[in-house]
Amino acid sequence: MYDHVLVATDGSDHATTAATHAIDVAARYGATLHALYVIETRTAYDNAIVNPDQVRENFREAGEEAITAIESRARDADVQVQTAIEEGVPGEEILAYIETHDIDCVYVGERGHSSFKTILLGSTTERVLHGIDIPVTIV
Repeated sequence: MYDHVLVATDGSDHATTAATHAIDVAARYGATLHALYVIETRTAYDNAIVNPDQVRENFREAGEEAITAIESRARDADVQVQTAIEEGVPGEEILAYIETHDIDCVYVGERGHSSFKTILLGSTTERVLHGIDIPVTIV
């Protein structure tokens, strides 16, 4: 039924729970699990206060940590896993990944780490829901 299952993560508790469900489905169907983290690039910073390069590096490190955790759990469940960290607008990057990797179903968390991320994840989830015709599970 499913050959390629995607979990889009921001490393939050909700995304971690979504990953659990995605791993279970991938194991059940013998599917490849795809774990994707998108570094948001639409955020503007006051360069006198915040170094944008440092912020991007912090996001990359957080993404690597989130992806590594999912990869480890998938391998423990004997699930083949592919990982990716992209930069851009999360909804657009997720849709592009879905299209280029023939994804059959998607798992996302309901909320991110902060209220700012909650707004972004809400709009990201909505963008994904309205941009594809495959099952999307919001955890």
